[in-house]
Amino acid sequence: MRVAVIGHLTIDEVEIGGARYTAMGGVACYASLAARILGAEVEVISSVGSEFPKSYLAILERMGIDISKVEIAGENETTRFRLTYSGEERIMKLLSRGREIKLEEGYGDVDGIYLGPVAWELDLESIRRLAAGFDKLLLDPQGLMRFVDEDGLVKLRSLDLKLPGLWILRISREESKVLTGESDPKAMLKRLKSLGAEITILTLGREGSIVSRGFEEFKVPCYETEAVDPTGAGDVFGGAFLVELLRSGDLKWAAAMGSAMASIVVEDRSFKPLLSENALDEAMRRAERILDSIERF
Repeated sequence: MRVAVIGHLTIDEVEIGGARYTAMGGVACYASLAARILGAEVEVISSVGSEFPKSYLAILERMGIDISKVEIAGENETTRFRLTYSGEERIMKLLSRGREIKLEEGYGDVDGIYLGPVAWELDLESIRRLAAGFDKLLLDPQGLMRFVDEDGLVKLRSLDLKLPGLWILRISREESKVLTGESDPKAMLKRLKSLGAEITILTLGREGSIVSRGFEEFKVPCYETEAVDPTGAGDVFGGAFLVELLRSGDLKWAAAMGSAMASIVVEDRSFKPLLSENALDEAMRRAERILDSIERF
């Protein structure tokens, strides 16, 4: 099985719990690592500036991820964020932005595609065309919904996300609230399902997630653990979910594995827990427990 993850690799400056660190980030980082851990062949399609640390790309290479389609652009052409956490709140500031990524008309050599824009690097009309022609496409719309205010702070705005032919839509509670105008998860889900995706994943942070396909709707709990850093948890969920659904076709198992992998990545800074030698075994163990706790929504 081969999957492509498309979107900017980023440099994230993170402040959380009184500590500061800088690390590679972006959906392309977190989702690709999760997919690779679960045994998929993974290629990242991205664009970074010449200042993007080679050591970051080396991490992906050592994990067996294909980075041959990562464009190295000019100086200061890397998407860079500053993320500041205060309790449940996250303040995000855009420090620099990379080049746009042009989507191809087809990707015949891959079984699934994860679109993970973080700074409007993908064009919505191109996404619509791809969704209409490629049947195993997952979209995380966070980077399409973002804009930057006069202080450089990242905010969310609504947009027309009707995408006939889309296989999976993965969206957070915050994004869904802006997109639908609703605050109740049931009302959110009803509005989200009207956008045209076959499968909808609504992630709710510590409250778990809701997964829907047709009349099948269920609540997936979080695995209880001590969360050190929530950065990338939703991206990891999505990457793991995509791979397991492609492999097994089992919606509940894919959701359980997504939740399990997300619970692992939050246990330390950035993506470090995903580099552990026992990450896969631990994810399998946790997923079995989560599977037993999935309930109808």
